[in-house]
Amino acid sequence: MDIRYFYKNNQHSYKHESIITYFGNAIAQVIELPPILEVCLYDLGPEVYGGIDMYTINRIGLNYDLSFEDLPKILTHELIHVNQKHTKLLEFRSNRHYYWRGIPYTNKTPDQLTHEEYQNLPWEIDVKERQSKVLQMALDLLSKDVL
Repeated sequence: MDIRYFYKNNQHSYKHESIITYFGNAIAQVIELPPILEVCLYDLGPEVYGGIDMYTINRIGLNYDLSFEDLPKILTHELIHVNQKHTKLLEFRSNRHYYWRGIPYTNKTPDQLTHEEYQNLPWEIDVKERQSKVLQMALDLLSKDVL
């Protein structure tokens, strides 16, 4: 997978890029992802870890201030969303509606939802159900590469 990096008001970071590339390529062996991924490293504030760009299928944002230990878990979460969009499980159409499995779900953006409403979105529930397994499978692949 070709990963392209973008920074906003942050210094270029080879360490961020190394971790993201390493884990991103392992995750791409576990779930279907597009051949090109754009990763934007921003200051998202203390409460936001990352997010998916609803308009660009293959773009995610990650908080530049995440600890390096937290990056794999957050990256896995966001890449599952990329997988959802890439496979059309999750769509955001021009009528400003989110579609889950082809069915209109909501036209509210995440910032218009309460934390509880957001956590109960079907695509967030799907990520919660898959995240640990996908991350573990990627770690298993990486441990085989090291040995």
